[in-house]
Amino acid sequence: MRELKQFIATGVFGYLNIDLCFNQDLTFLYGLNGSGKTTALKLMMALLEPSLPPLLATPFDSAVIHGEDHEFGSVTVKAEKSRDTLTLRCSVVDNDPFTLSMANITAEEALEAFAVEFKQHPVYESLTKISSPIFLGIDRRLRVPVNRERFRPARSARQLAIEYERERSSQDPMFDPGLSEVAFIVEDFIRTMRRRQLFADDKFRKTILLDAFSYIAPEHGLSFEPDEQAFRDLASKREAIVQAFARLDLEEEVERKSTEFFHKLEELASRARELMRQPMLKERRDDELSKALMTWFVNQPQLERIDRLFKAATTYQEDLGKITRPLDGFLEITNKFFAQTGKTVLLRAGEIQIEMAGKRRSLGALSSGERQILIMLAHLSLNQRLKRDGVFVVDEPELSLHMAWQDMFVDAIQTANPKLQLILATHSPAIIGGRDNLCVPVASE
Repeated sequence: MRELKQFIATGVFGYLNIDLCFNQDLTFLYGLNGSGKTTALKLMMALLEPSLPPLLATPFDSAVIHGEDHEFGSVTVKAEKSRDTLTLRCSVVDNDPFTLSMANITAEEALEAFAVEFKQHPVYESLTKISSPIFLGIDRRLRVPVNRERFRPARSARQLAIEYERERSSQDPMFDPGLSEVAFIVEDFIRTMRRRQLFADDKFRKTILLDAFSYIAPEHGLSFEPDEQAFRDLASKREAIVQAFARLDLEEEVERKSTEFFHKLEELASRARELMRQPMLKERRDDELSKALMTWFVNQPQLERIDRLFKAATTYQEDLGKITRPLDGFLEITNKFFAQTGKTVLLRAGEIQIEMAGKRRSLGALSSGERQILIMLAHLSLNQRLKRDGVFVVDEPELSLHMAWQDMFVDAIQTANPKLQLILATHSPAIIGGRDNLCVPVASE
């Protein structure tokens, strides 16, 4: 789902009626305990995941959610309970609702009996094609949309090994599956990043090679006299070229050859300008000046080529910056939080670690609030399964967060993924941060 627009529920627990209209970018849901914030979020998620257990377990008459999907446009999902029957509709297949009868059986029996049938029904199929929101509940477990099994690429041997290690570690009572998921997300992103970097390297090499065959038309025009502005630009161009070649393990060679080349040209230009100013014997001056200008002219095509190389190197560096930007941003934002507790997030050999008091430790050294921040930011910045524009729902984000971190929370989440629609159910004025115009009350009518 790209955007949630409205959620309406009636008869929740027999007395609550909820009507929430969401802002396009950021919405704060607020209300007294018992007003229905958590229940509303759970029903919303149950409709969109879709998940029968919470729909069966929660008393309500009807629950409707309106939103905008990437693929289907405007979408409405509706659940209704009438005595012992649950009916679920989706506007994508509105003429074919799913109906579950619970007459004379328990909810658990009904769920077991209809689980297979539900997963084969068009309503379920349509809802699985709609990306559900990212959800952080009060249990602090982050639920994210996952690729359906039929859409998943074949797992590599390394992925299988990581999953095996994760399963084995889950037997440890200190094991945190959220942190294990963070480690996997970071490793997966780094693998993809390195593949993209290799592609950018090859593209740059190809550009350099093909430039050797660039044809210069006669009308292109060459400079017959040294240009001082051109020399002022050469230093920055040389630096950019050297930096680009450093990734290709040619930094020292490029530094040496470029220094030699530019030094000779600078001497040549300086001598030519000096000859044009000095009152010398005309024959001698003209002879030396002609040789200097001829040498300058002969090297003009090389200067033109260096200019093209500079442009290629600049593009190459920009491409590399785009590739690493999500990872750089994740580390920068996370460390703004961790700096207050004397910790730093590091990447060493593709592994995420924590540095504190000059020593490196595993992610297990983090507090509950630090884990919460790390898990959220890793998913929002680096999880390649998530759509960059979607919905992020958090129930009571202030849990486990220091007041200073609550002040930073919304800005950090929006920086990590600026295209998200955020829906935050909160009691904290620090989380809201004076954005009262974005608050939507949750109250019984």
